[in-house]
Amino acid sequence: MKWITIIALFVTFLSQSQNTSSQLELVDFHKAQVVILLDESSNEVKGEILFDLTILKDASSIFIDAKNLVAYQAFLDNKEVKAIYDGEKLVVEAPFRASDNRQLKIRFTSYPSKAMYHIDEDNDRIWDQVWTQGQGKYTSNWLPSIDDMNDKMIWSFQITAPGSKRVIANGKLTEVPPAADQMIWNYNMEKPMSSYLVALAAGDYQVKRDSSASGVPLEYYYYQEDEKKVAPTYQHSKEIFDFLEGEIGVAYPWQNYKQVPVKDFLYSGMENTGMTIFNDEFFTDELGANDRSYVNVNAHELAHQWFGDLVTETEAKHHWLHEGFASYYALLAEKHLYGNSYFQAQLFEYAEALNEQSSKGNSTSLLDAKANSLTFYQHGAWALHALKDEVGAFSFRESVTKYLLRNKYQNVTTASFLDVVAEVSEKDLTDFKATWLTSEVFPTAEALRILRKQPVMEQYLQLAARRISTFEESYNSYKETLQKPVEMVLVKEMVAQLSIHDNDKKYELLQQAAALNDVEVNQLIVLSTPTLNNKNRELITSMLNDASYITRESVLFLLWNDASDKRAVLESAKAQWEEMNSSLDMAWIVLALNSAGYTNEELLPFLVRLQAYTGSEYSTETRTASFDYLINLDAMSQQNYTDLMNASLHHVWRFYENAQGILKAQYKKENGQFFIDQSLGNFDTKSQERLKRVLGLKD
Repeated sequence: MKWITIIALFVTFLSQSQNTSSQLELVDFHKAQVVILLDESSNEVKGEILFDLTILKDASSIFIDAKNLVAYQAFLDNKEVKAIYDGEKLVVEAPFRASDNRQLKIRFTSYPSKAMYHIDEDNDRIWDQVWTQGQGKYTSNWLPSIDDMNDKMIWSFQITAPGSKRVIANGKLTEVPPAADQMIWNYNMEKPMSSYLVALAAGDYQVKRDSSASGVPLEYYYYQEDEKKVAPTYQHSKEIFDFLEGEIGVAYPWQNYKQVPVKDFLYSGMENTGMTIFNDEFFTDELGANDRSYVNVNAHELAHQWFGDLVTETEAKHHWLHEGFASYYALLAEKHLYGNSYFQAQLFEYAEALNEQSSKGNSTSLLDAKANSLTFYQHGAWALHALKDEVGAFSFRESVTKYLLRNKYQNVTTASFLDVVAEVSEKDLTDFKATWLTSEVFPTAEALRILRKQPVMEQYLQLAARRISTFEESYNSYKETLQKPVEMVLVKEMVAQLSIHDNDKKYELLQQAAALNDVEVNQLIVLSTPTLNNKNRELITSMLNDASYITRESVLFLLWNDASDKRAVLESAKAQWEEMNSSLDMAWIVLALNSAGYTNEELLPFLVRLQAYTGSEYSTETRTASFDYLINLDAMSQQNYTDLMNASLHHVWRFYENAQGILKAQYKKENGQFFIDQSLGNFDTKSQERLKRVLGLKD
């Protein structure tokens, strides 16, 4: 035992010492060739990775970042060598001489606890989909690699997977594999990238192909059953690509661009090199696209292909060079699609949120490595907008282009960017840096000064000042808002203000606003209507078929609550709608279950349909809503409790935290405790232990 302890301490010390001084000074990794097997009935990853590297300084060992390894071997130039593993790093011991070119092969088996997710929709212990999320230092959780983003390599992938699944990875597919029980997918990169940008997805995918104006292949992936959703989801993808490539002024730097929806993704999207993985909740029909637009996520992740992937930060304090740029260029893409007033309104919303953060004392410098997302994203976007205002649009654009070309496939600091801007613009940026980058307080007054340069924002701020005025004092301003040319940002502010007023004339204004047929305006009108009356009933009823599921659901509740014959309202609505999304369907069911006029025989299928929405094949959002409805109805079945327990073990933290809260509350009830105890036996030992910890049970 003493010997084992000494070895463990030695490995820990070695790993820590390697961490404190970057390995970049010792070795340069050039190329990584990945060969892995994805087994259909296991979360195991089995394979090997071959590194081509050059030794920069004499060393007695080098390390590879690796977690969750259950088996490993190391080979140096095809000869097995000693390797010591401490759970975090695989340390390879051998004499390494400066200027030597070596090949290091790691043969491994891993069981990733994060970074690679196996989605089993029907809980039959055979995965339906696999996807990865490496941002941070997570790729090493499933693939031995280099966590340091400053070490970039050219990657290739050979991935064997069940023949029923399509595999998508970084790079270009060299050939389409022939159909077989096991199919081998080969992808090659041409340019280097950091390990955290390595990605793959495997599942039942179809693909629609297109190309950009510059000839870059574009690939839009989708599930077979979602073919009708391809057009509304990807409707702006090509236009966004062409716009950003032109606006940035640097050719798209990778071989192709792929967009892949996945189930239960941790975030909205992720900018893996040449391959955006995004949450399939954004994959929707035409009405759903009006409620949850993919445009901002689409543009944001694409912008990262330049800002983050092509040029990468050296460390976290410069993270705004990724997120601030991606956020700003996503706004520019939205400006291209939706107009200047939309763009200015978004900037104002960002400024309001940042000002509130500052007023609460929660803000930090933009160059603080521990800054939150609001700072890196929105404050970062504002810093770029302010910089453009400072140096002029021409110099700003030229600077961005020059910055990217000068530093392509390299790692940078904030100084790398500012030096280029100062060079191009011939301006001293000391004050800009102090105001926008190093100050711990968001410069609200300066942001408003910049906004007021736009006539529409001067009008908006004047209208916003009416929030504390009476209706009579504001009426003329409201009428002017609706005069052509109409600016929707002003109309939305007017509608929001009208919600607090009680005056007959306001309904005339709302009628005019609704006549503009703007989805967001109509949503605001309906969502700000607490009840129906003789003054608003006709207007609200006319929106039952609005081009928004959110609006339709809100109108349905208002009509149902106002009606004496509630069944008639529900049946009439259902007859008018060709499709319902899960949220609208659940709302309709719950109202039906609370309506007179339905027989028990009619209600039972409704309840069964509502209960089915807790299943793992549905999105976390849908499942959460279904749990809430069923608990309020006291209608949880045995299967629903099993689904709730599965939800409590889920990988998405917002979802599992909510599910665990519900589970603990239900266990305090007699019926809940009975069903939960009955369901525990359906889980493996490890899952049972986790669930018992959640419930506070002792073994």
